[in-house]
Amino acid sequence: MVRTLTIKYFDTKVFIFIVIIIALFLRLANINQSLWLDEAIGAEAVKNYSYTGILSEFIRNDNHPPLYYLTLKAWTDYFGYSELALRAPSIIFGLFTIYLTYLISKKLNPGGSFLYTFLSTLFLATSQLHIYYSQEARMYSMAAFLASLTIYQFLCLTDPETKPRFWYLFSVSITALIFTDYLPVLLFPVMWIWAYILRKNKYWWRNFIAVHLPVVFFGILWMPIFMTQSQHGRWLMETLTGWKEIAGGATFKQIVLVWIKFSLGRISFSNRLIYYSVILLSSIPISIALLTSIVVRRKIYFLWMWLLIPLFSGLLLSLFFPAFIYFRFLYLLPAFYLIVAFGISSFHNKLFVKFLTICVLVINIFSWMVYIQDEYQQREQWRGVTSFVEKNAKNDEVAIFEYPEPFTPYRWYATGKVLSQGVTDSISANREKTYEKTQKTIRDRNGVYYFEYLSDISDPNKFVEEVLIKDGFIILEVYNFIGVGQVFYWVK
Repeated sequence: MVRTLTIKYFDTKVFIFIVIIIALFLRLANINQSLWLDEAIGAEAVKNYSYTGILSEFIRNDNHPPLYYLTLKAWTDYFGYSELALRAPSIIFGLFTIYLTYLISKKLNPGGSFLYTFLSTLFLATSQLHIYYSQEARMYSMAAFLASLTIYQFLCLTDPETKPRFWYLFSVSITALIFTDYLPVLLFPVMWIWAYILRKNKYWWRNFIAVHLPVVFFGILWMPIFMTQSQHGRWLMETLTGWKEIAGGATFKQIVLVWIKFSLGRISFSNRLIYYSVILLSSIPISIALLTSIVVRRKIYFLWMWLLIPLFSGLLLSLFFPAFIYFRFLYLLPAFYLIVAFGISSFHNKLFVKFLTICVLVINIFSWMVYIQDEYQQREQWRGVTSFVEKNAKNDEVAIFEYPEPFTPYRWYATGKVLSQGVTDSISANREKTYEKTQKTIRDRNGVYYFEYLSDISDPNKFVEEVLIKDGFIILEVYNFIGVGQVFYWVK
């Protein structure tokens, strides 16, 4: 049984305020990193497309619903397109997710165990994985917030005296969730199964079914675009042999990565011995907490369902369409830490509770410090490489990319000082057409900055390099930029 620690109501408000401030500080550190590929694609979309254009044009070639992009456009129309402005919504959604975790922990412990609330909230606030995606201009932080909001409202709906407003709020939140990211639809079976276990009455079920009608209605309207997106995804799978691994297939590696990233964070080390040792050390206190929560079990069946049903469902889904990759399950991280906190707070030995708590916090802060201090843990350095090329390229030189056009983050940061061209005919290079396009691009040029970024996927046969060699170019220098990879300087 969870130990109860009495504390004044006012003090709990002070506590959550302090935790939110700490979380904000952790998420603002190094926020000014360069945009990476996916972030730049979204930034360019909200800058160049109208709301109607996002819905009718851009989203057809994307593999996500539109609500995040529409939200980001509304935000950037007022706050601009700096790295901070683009990432600020994700920070805000991340902070609200922490607050909702606080509310959920209180909801699951009506007796008032402050220790449980303290641990679950603080663990998520300091989680390096959550910090990382709270800093990213992508939809995952927004989806995690809406998933937590949905779960909290669902728990409110299961109360005997449910206020009518929660039915309406629940309906809005589940609709917003599905139109932010597709994968959290796997939460729906969790709530339906739990409602069945609770043996709710017919009146309750009638309301519960009714609040799902907006999801069904807008889902039917959205279906033609969803089918277009699905066809595009299948085309990528068939065209690019390496796409399945990038998208996240149902592999043992991806399963292990979920555990590693949830418990340690989104960091890695080139020295495998050090990396595996850190993974082992970080896994011990988390494993003890999870195993203890399994033994105790009381009141957290729902949390285990929240965590495991979407994971197993996502794994099965990825046998047919790749989607099983750890960051797509960020919306399960609050459940993970709620269970860990429950396991730790279940021990009666105060010293052991303090020891496990310190271990988890040390893991989180260690991972955050590695992430902040080590550039190799951070995002692709497109801002730096673009500035470098524009500073050093001569008038008779060109930057080329293994893609039909320069990659979006390069275009985002480029000022137009240097000619830049994509030299493949498509995302999967055809030999003759790529030869023709490359030769046309490098004609009368004495120097070429060649980006190898994603070349193993788009041009595995090295057609572009063949043209460079055939035209008498040789590699003079090789420059390496974190995340972007190598940039080869070819000269005649």
